[in-house]
Amino acid sequence: MYSDQELLAAISKGCTSSFAALYEKYKERIYRFALSRLQDSELASDCLQETFLTVWKSAASFTGKSTVSTWVFGVAHNKIRETRRKHRPTEELTSEVQHLGVGNASESSENRLVVLSAVRALPEEQQEVVLLAYYAGLTYREIAELQRVAVGTVKSRMFLARRALLASLGEVRT
Repeated sequence: MYSDQELLAAISKGCTSSFAALYEKYKERIYRFALSRLQDSELASDCLQETFLTVWKSAASFTGKSTVSTWVFGVAHNKIRETRRKHRPTEELTSEVQHLGVGNASESSENRLVVLSAVRALPEEQQEVVLLAYYAGLTYREIAELQRVAVGTVKSRMFLARRALLASLGEVRT
């Protein structure tokens, strides 16, 4: 098994099998992240494809200053922003919430919708931290690199997001 950096180096030389391996490794996480931001499965699929097209074309530009996963999510983040500028996200979440994997299988679809709606009500910076951490599985350090902020800023945004989510979901903390 090759490391992500080895795969990216091979991709920069045109190795399609390395590209396929990197795609397989990240496609679900990138898709879920794009879907959580765009609320449209077609736009999320397009964003996934655009992300990996850019990864294919730009693999040689990877400098190693971050992890490969952070770099790939950075590409996806930029593609999502481009897409959001071009398309307004739909307000219908019910059909999309099943694709997100929000919560566990025992939770009802309605509970997932409530949680996702509460996340969407957060300020943009807090939404992004929550989605990157919980849906995309990035670490605080990776999120900080992606957003070009200090890790402390990510922690602060997460703290504020959790507090707002607890308040909006009606949970009482003692």
